[in-house]
Amino acid sequence: MGSDDSLRLWRFFRFGNDRSVYTPHVRSLENSYEKLIMRVIQRGQGGRLIDFIERESDRNSRFYPLAYTLAVCARSTNQDVSRKAYMAIQTVCRTPEKLFMFLKYCKESLKLKSWPRRHRMAVAKWYTTNPQYLDNPMLLAKHVTKYRRRHGFSHKKVLKCCHPNTSRCPDDIKFILCYAVKGISKARRLHHGEEGKIMSVVDFINDVDTLRKGKMPEDDVVALIKKWELTWEQIPTVHLQSAQIWKALLKIMPMTALLRNLGKLTMHRLLEPGSQEETKTCSRLNNAELLKNAKLHPIQILSSLNGYRRGEGSRSDWNVNQNIVHSLTRAYMTQLTSSSQEPNLPQNLLVAINIRHSIERHVVGIPLMNCKQTATALAMTLKQSQPSTHTVTFGSGDIARRLDFQLSDAGIYDIESALDAVEQRTDDKPVNFDAPLQYAMQNMNAVNAVILMTDRLTEQDRSDIQRAYRSFKEHFLDVSFITVCFQNCEETSPVAEPQDPNMLDVIGVDAGALNIILSFIANRDQQIRGLLEELSIDGRMEEDMEQA
Repeated sequence: MGSDDSLRLWRFFRFGNDRSVYTPHVRSLENSYEKLIMRVIQRGQGGRLIDFIERESDRNSRFYPLAYTLAVCARSTNQDVSRKAYMAIQTVCRTPEKLFMFLKYCKESLKLKSWPRRHRMAVAKWYTTNPQYLDNPMLLAKHVTKYRRRHGFSHKKVLKCCHPNTSRCPDDIKFILCYAVKGISKARRLHHGEEGKIMSVVDFINDVDTLRKGKMPEDDVVALIKKWELTWEQIPTVHLQSAQIWKALLKIMPMTALLRNLGKLTMHRLLEPGSQEETKTCSRLNNAELLKNAKLHPIQILSSLNGYRRGEGSRSDWNVNQNIVHSLTRAYMTQLTSSSQEPNLPQNLLVAINIRHSIERHVVGIPLMNCKQTATALAMTLKQSQPSTHTVTFGSGDIARRLDFQLSDAGIYDIESALDAVEQRTDDKPVNFDAPLQYAMQNMNAVNAVILMTDRLTEQDRSDIQRAYRSFKEHFLDVSFITVCFQNCEETSPVAEPQDPNMLDVIGVDAGALNIILSFIANRDQQIRGLLEELSIDGRMEEDMEQA
C-alpha cells in the first residue's frame, strides 16, 4: 500500500471520506473503499487492521467506516483475516444498532445475498455467547426492546437467518431470543415452567411489550418508568403529552436528554420557580461530576442555553425560568473549565474569526446557535485549553485585531462580554484572509496550528485562503491548518489540499467536529498515521521480496 493509500485510509477512518473534510451528521458512505481495504489485506496486514478497529471502535468519532472495513475483512477470501474479523464483531459491535450496520454493509456494499456458514455462526454467537449478555442478560433484554429495527434489519429477521443454537444458553437468554422471533405470548407459552427462574427478564419484556402497544393507563406507565428506569425514547408518543409522565422521566433522565428537553419540561410546568423539580434540576446542572461523566462539550450546553432562552421550539413554547438560565450558564462555565484539562494542546495556536456580516446566520449541525456564537465559544474553549492561544478577528482590513477575553469572578472567560466584543467588529466588505496570517508573522515566534473560522466559503474565498496558507508555510514549517466553515458550501471545493495531511476542513459543527479539531491540533492522530505508514512500508518490503 503506497503513501497515497495510507493517507486515504486514515482520512476514511477519521472523517468518513477520502478527503480531509469533516461534515456533521454524515452517516453513510460516499464512495466504495473495498479495493483500498483489500490492498491492505493483500499485503498481509489484515490482522493488524482488525486490531486497530477493535482499539478504536469506542473512540472513533464515526463508527460506519469501522463497520464497513470490518465487513470487507469478514468477507475476504483470506481465511485468517475473515475468521479474525468475525471474531471481532462482539468487541466492535457493542449494540444491535452497530451489529445491524455491519450486516448492512455485508449485504449492500459487498453484494452479500446469502448467509454463508461462517457468517451465520458469528452472528448467532453475537447473541448466544456475547460476554456482555452472559454477564447481564437484562442488558440483552433492554437492547432487544430498544433497538428493534435499524439499517433495514430487525432481531427477528437476523435470528431467522443465523439460526442460533440456544441449547447451551442460559434460560433468560433463550427466552429473550424466543421473544424476539415469536413474540411475548408464544415465548411465555414455550418457556412455561421456567419463568420462576428468570422472572425479572420475563416481567421486563412483558411490561415493555404491553407499554409499546400504547393502551396502558397513565398511572401504570409512571409505575413502569420508576420500576425499570425507562428513558423517554422507550415511551410511546401517545404518552409523551402528559406532564405526569414527564415528571416520572425527569427523576432519572440522563444529562444529555435533560438538556434537550428543558423547554418541554418547562412547558408542562414541571420546572416552576421554587418547585422541588426545579431545585433538583438546577442542582444537577451545577454538579461538575455529572457534567464530566456525561462528556458534554461546552458548546452543547451553550446551544441548549440559547434554545431554552428563546422560550419557543418548533412545536411548543414556554415561560423561561431564569433560575434554569443561570444554572445553564454556570454549567457552561464549569464544563469550559473542565474541558481545559483534556487535550494537551501545543502552545502556539492562532484562532482567527471572520467578522463578515452574515456571521449572524445559523450553523450547520447546531441550528440553535449562529456563526458568531459558535466561533466565539470555540475560540474560548481553545483559549481555556491553552492560555497562550492568540485569538484575532479579521475582515476587509489589512490588520487583524487581537481579541482578549475577560475573566469572570470565578476565573473563567465571560461568554457575554466576548460576544459583545465580536458584535462590535462586524464587517460587510470583501474579506482579507491574509490579515490573520500577517498578524502571526508579526506577533508570534512560532505557530503550531491555525484555526480559521468563517461563515461560508466561495470559490474566491477558497482560492484566497489556499494562497495565504502557501505563503505562510514559507515562514513557518509543520503548521496544521484547520478551516472551519459554519454553513454548507457543497458547490465549493475543499480548502484542504489532497496531498497535505496537515490540512483539515470542518463544514458545520457538532460534538464530533469539536473532538476532531482538538484531536487534529493535539496530534492524537499520529498513532493512527503511524500505523498506516507502517502498513505502507511493510507493503513495499513484501513487493521487493516477491520481485527478488
